[in-house]
Amino acid sequence: MAEPSGAAAPAKTCFQSSGKKRNRGLLLLCVLLPFVLACWQVLRGMDAWQREQALARAGSQPAQAWSAVPLTQAPDYSRRSVAGARPLGAVIQLGNSLLDEQPGARLLLPVRLADDSMLLLDLGWLADSRPQPSLALPLLFSGQWLPWHGRWTLPGARSGIAGRVDEVAVASLPQVYPGRWRQGVLVLQPALPGLQVWPLQPPLSAQRHFAYALQWAVLALCLLLLLRPWQWRGRPR
Repeated sequence: MAEPSGAAAPAKTCFQSSGKKRNRGLLLLCVLLPFVLACWQVLRGMDAWQREQALARAGSQPAQAWSAVPLTQAPDYSRRSVAGARPLGAVIQLGNSLLDEQPGARLLLPVRLADDSMLLLDLGWLADSRPQPSLALPLLFSGQWLPWHGRWTLPGARSGIAGRVDEVAVASLPQVYPGRWRQGVLVLQPALPGLQVWPLQPPLSAQRHFAYALQWAVLALCLLLLLRPWQWRGRPR
């Protein structure tokens, strides 16, 4: 009768060992996750800080014409003046665009500039509760030249370059309107009559991102300090 009990002991020890390894793995994951989130917030804070600095520098400069801008130049947040732009197609309504906690849409329009290059304009923001006003472009206007940031969308979201969409299919613009396309989007300042200017600043400031990063780092450190004695107690002496 001693053999069965002796044979069950190694199996029981094996199960206990594997259970301890799983527990240690879960605890390690709980500690590492806040550290990863802290690093992610630092990266987002650096991006927001660079954008804030670029907007501050551009705000002190007068609006410049497109004539001296190479076609391959990336958006630099500078102020640009436009004269004689002609619409290429219909207005794009980018839905699910919240402003001051109100649902609305950003109204975007692809245009052909005087030098025959093409660019996407941000005409302004319109609340869903308001009718769309006349969107005739003035002969001369100015705006801020920003990079285009895509969205994270769920399966089934509508992507396109006409009508109301959840995401603008920027890659499809050169296919539908062949020609020399400039990068980014020009946010009109001021917006067209009846519309509101879409905010140029990032949704969260760099300070907010850095504050979140500090909170996640402190949480990770506290978890590490709390779990370290428990880990030492679990080790055989």
